[in-house]
Amino acid sequence: MRIAILTTSYPAFPGDPSGHFVETEARSLARDHEVVVVTASADETSERGQGSVVEAGGVTVLRIDGGTAFGWPGVAARVHERPARIVSAAVWIWRARAALRSLPPFDGVVAHWALPCGFPLAAACPRTTSASLEIVSHGADVRLLTRLPWVARRAIVSRLLRDATRWRFVSHALQGDLARTIDVDLNERLESIALVRPAAIEVPDVSASASIRRAQRGRKHEHARMVVCVGRLVTGKRFDRALAHVAHERTVHGAGPTRVVIVGDGPERARLEAYARDLGIEAHFVGRTSRDVALAWIGAADALLHASHSEGLSTVVREAEALGVPVLVVA
Repeated sequence: MRIAILTTSYPAFPGDPSGHFVETEARSLARDHEVVVVTASADETSERGQGSVVEAGGVTVLRIDGGTAFGWPGVAARVHERPARIVSAAVWIWRARAALRSLPPFDGVVAHWALPCGFPLAAACPRTTSASLEIVSHGADVRLLTRLPWVARRAIVSRLLRDATRWRFVSHALQGDLARTIDVDLNERLESIALVRPAAIEVPDVSASASIRRAQRGRKHEHARMVVCVGRLVTGKRFDRALAHVAHERTVHGAGPTRVVIVGDGPERARLEAYARDLGIEAHFVGRTSRDVALAWIGAADALLHASHSEGLSTVVREAEALGVPVLVVA
């Protein structure tokens, strides 16, 4: 069978944390099927950004230039920073639809993110008469749908439900968020094809790297508890709430010395660094790094501090659990 995976996020290089769960699924499907991934490229200097390459695991990846809309730290943050970037996103959709129309028919299509991959991109993907279409929602796409005007939301969800044979959500809460904003008739259709299943993830053995990071604490921090926050430094991740929690535990409950390690980067970094200084917190900002290094920091920590409430199912929480690291959820 030929399977197409449509996604706006896919690793651009080994160790790139972007869309690693999509890559895991693609490689799993490639064991038994021919898999073509159509994704966005942030390479603005490429010739229209279009080219295919067979990557590890036998997956063919077709990268379409996303201009300035796609890339780190995510399309939402990039468009918020510069609203004109929405034009690049529209251009990418147009280019991707044109590229898809030139391909032979697929026996199945998996669209990671209802917008823009389920709608409007999937409609342009050539399919055999018996082909399936699976929509996969991770969180940001459902939040976008629920914020659209009612008329637009109903039209898009209706189209998605008309075409899809399955709509997969990474959590029950995420499906509920969408269900509460659509009509009864649409919800009945949604329930008939909905599936709740967390995204597949692979967690490599990072015990050696984690041991090195524990050993690097030095005398100044050898008796301090180390907690780690991991993710893009954007408002939705609520890293400021995590820092405030550490300060509260110290001043109100008399907690011992705590060192906070923040792994990731983004537009909120300068504000968070200043906030940590104001709170008198020992905070180390690692910056943007590879997924293996981020996992090593999690593995070295006494706990993962998680404050985001806007995710369908947090990948970093699942990674910490897989590494046997306690998770402290901040309200």
